[in-house]
Amino acid sequence: MDAVIEKKIAIGISACQFGGKVRYNGKGQDVTRLLGRERSDFIWHPLCPEVMAGMGVPRVPVSLRGGNGDDFWAGKAEVKSREGENLGEWMRSGCGACLDSLKRAGVKAFVFMEGSPSCGVYRTSLKNKRLGHPPGIFGSLLLREGFFLIPAADLQSPIRWWDWRRCRLAN
Repeated sequence: MDAVIEKKIAIGISACQFGGKVRYNGKGQDVTRLLGRERSDFIWHPLCPEVMAGMGVPRVPVSLRGGNGDDFWAGKAEVKSREGENLGEWMRSGCGACLDSLKRAGVKAFVFMEGSPSCGVYRTSLKNKRLGHPPGIFGSLLLREGFFLIPAADLQSPIRWWDWRRCRLAN
């Protein structure tokens, strides 16, 4: 028996992976373009915690210091700019606004930018493929809230994307 989807599924996505030029360096890419016509089968909710925090584009890159995103929320780690400016309160505000937006829209799945100190889940550094201190600040909230998480890179593989869809529809 085939499943018929009567309602579009709402999916959150890191705005920089939906074509928004919101990364610290003003760049972005649209990984959903590879989905072709299937892209329109979903309601997309692009957001960026760093932009919502008021940091603007372009901006100085930020990094987690003294721990990971879980430690940040417990008050044991900091998020600082390259110049050493503490941006913790800004990030708390931006991440909170993004989480509220996703909840209001009924989003249960999120396509995240791996390697980001904000949205990363398994890796928070892009440089030299180091792991950094995962999860990132927003990634930590998404994990805690039980979101179905999909790495943006997996939308570039038809097999991986199919597998994520299958898993999501089974939930």
